[in-house]
Amino acid sequence: MFAKLCCVLLCSLAVSACQKAPSPPGSADLRVAELAVPDEPQLAQKYARACQTCHSSRASTAPLTGFVPDWQVRLQQGLPTLVTHAREGYKAMPPRGYCNDCSDQDLEALIVFMSSTQRAKE
Repeated sequence: MFAKLCCVLLCSLAVSACQKAPSPPGSADLRVAELAVPDEPQLAQKYARACQTCHSSRASTAPLTGFVPDWQVRLQQGLPTLVTHAREGYKAMPPRGYCNDCSDQDLEALIVFMSSTQRAKE
């Protein structure tokens, strides 16, 4: 049993070592994250108040708004899981990301917004 577990762990490490690490965001990616705003005014207000500080800065461990490589693995978990993480808190993210008036629908819309490629609003 122990030998089988060791083999599984070693194979998992080997596979993960072969995967290419995503490239870090460049200055243009950071600019997009800093300037991106949802089109819907109420959602934009919630984003600015509760999400933008962490999701527009590389100083945070939060996935960067509009930077697809940060979101790819997360999106594979499915929107229901991501909404649950946002609602309940996950790792460094506090419950609801401090957006206490965000419904699950708001959280889903914010996740969809942040995880998609955005054009900066000048």
